[in-house]
Amino acid sequence: MEIKWHGNTCFEIKNKEKKLIINPKQQEEKSMADVVLSSLNEEPAGVEGVQKVFDSPGEYEVKDIPIIGFKAWTKAKSKEEKEGGGDTTIIFYFEINGIKFCHLGELGHTLTGDMVKEIEDVDVLMVDIGEKSNLDSKKIMDILEAIEPRVVIPMGEGDFSRSINDLSVDNMEKHDKYTIKSRSDLPEDKRLYVLLKKV
Repeated sequence: MEIKWHGNTCFEIKNKEKKLIINPKQQEEKSMADVVLSSLNEEPAGVEGVQKVFDSPGEYEVKDIPIIGFKAWTKAKSKEEKEGGGDTTIIFYFEINGIKFCHLGELGHTLTGDMVKEIEDVDVLMVDIGEKSNLDSKKIMDILEAIEPRVVIPMGEGDFSRSINDLSVDNMEKHDKYTIKSRSDLPEDKRLYVLLKKV
C-alpha cells in the first residue's frame, strides 16, 4: 500500500486493487480513483473513475472499504460552541487491507469521548500541523494521547517545524511516499512520524 501527499489535506492511498483520494485538489492533470472522501465545505475537484464520493457524516462501505464520517468543528472550544454551530469539517475513519486510517480534516478541537469510542484503534493518523492549522500543539497532543496512533503523518499549509518542535518529535522519517506492506510492519512500541514530500 502506498500513501502520497498532494499538499494541504489531500492524500492518495492505493493498493493493487483500489485507490482512494481525500480532499482532491484542482490539478492540470485529472486524478483517477475509485473512492473520494471530502471533509471540506466545498465541492471536491473532479476525479475520474470514481464509484462514490463521500462528503457528509455517516457509515458507508464501498470497494470493501468501511468508512465512518464524523461531524466536527473547525474552531469550537467548548461543548456549547460545538452545539451552537459554526464551521464544520468531517473526520474520516476507514480501513484498507486491515490498516485503520483516520483523517482529521480541518478539526479545531480535541475529540469528544464519543468520537474516541467510535474511532478506537488507529494505525495511521493524518493531522494538520501547518501554520494555518486550527489545532494548537496542546490539542494535537491531547488527540494523540486519546487515540494513540502508530503512525502520524502531518498535513497542512506552511512550515511544520514549530509544531514538530513543540510536540518533541524525535523519530521523524522523511519519504517521497510511505509504503506499508502489511499491518505487522507498523511500530508496536513507539509512535512513528512520517513527513511526506508533496507530489
